[in-house]
Amino acid sequence: MEKTTDVSVREVSFKLMSYTRSLELCARMNYETENLDFIDLIKPGETLYDLGACEGRFSLYAALKGIHVFSFEPEQKNFKVLNENVALNNLNKGQINVFNVAVGDINHEGILKIGQPWEGGHQKVVEHGQIRQDLNFNFTDEQKIKIVSLDNFIAENKIPVADFMKIDIDGSEVPFIHGAAKTLSSSHLKGIIIELDKKDKMYGWIVDELKAMDFVLKSEHQVPNEPSLFNFIFLKP
Repeated sequence: MEKTTDVSVREVSFKLMSYTRSLELCARMNYETENLDFIDLIKPGETLYDLGACEGRFSLYAALKGIHVFSFEPEQKNFKVLNENVALNNLNKGQINVFNVAVGDINHEGILKIGQPWEGGHQKVVEHGQIRQDLNFNFTDEQKIKIVSLDNFIAENKIPVADFMKIDIDGSEVPFIHGAAKTLSSSHLKGIIIELDKKDKMYGWIVDELKAMDFVLKSEHQVPNEPSLFNFIFLKP
């Protein structure tokens, strides 16, 4: 049997796969805890999109709080662990739905460049001409992936529009915004948490676009050991 870890965080208990060092660290649930704060804003019965779900720890936390979760993870090994974690906790499709896709401007196939080619690894960046300045890693592997426009994906699959979104998509923020303009502008969407690099040349454009869609910046949280990388919580009035 694969190694697992019992997790108890904020009175929510579940299990996580932990058979690599990276998965062990994820299971501690002590990194970027502002994501937990954001999820705690969501009421049971509301809908969360987890874009860039990785192995799914935040998706599981939300689902077990009674939130309807839709998790998007393009990388094959992390998607495998995401499914293992869903099964490990006996969650059903009424609680969490998982999709092996990345989000971008249009529906197409792309290349994911990989710096940490193991389960729970990070440094996984979609190739689209420009790489965010903090994401220029030593890539050792790559995968063909499916990329979708979120607006198109919602319409084609008839899934509920999100009430909240967690967005951790490592350099794909600009094409994502182009492909999710309808969703982001919807009055149904109440808030997002998005990871951005303040030194990236598109940072100002991204923030301006979100403000134009009626988002108000409520807080920012520096990612540990990353001086210019922050998680930003935006809410709509």
